[in-house]
Amino acid sequence: MSRAYPGPPGPARPDRDGDQQLRLLEDAWEKAVPFWHDDIARQFGTHHWLPLRHESRLYLEALHAMMDVLDAAVRDTE
Repeated sequence: MSRAYPGPPGPARPDRDGDQQLRLLEDAWEKAVPFWHDDIARQFGTHHWLPLRHESRLYLEALHAMMDVLDAAVRDTE
């Protein structure tokens, strides 16, 4: 079975490859924009894509911060 998108085999791990997965979505959107010029495209970009991208970035930042705390806790208990 071939994959339609480049990426790691198996399920994605946001703590390891979330930034890459978000970049793949950003690239796909950028490739779609030149071919999609109607009101639905503008609404999707404004009301769905931009908020999703923003929330995803915030989520990844929080996840990375939490992983740093957890890594420090593991080191402190060794």
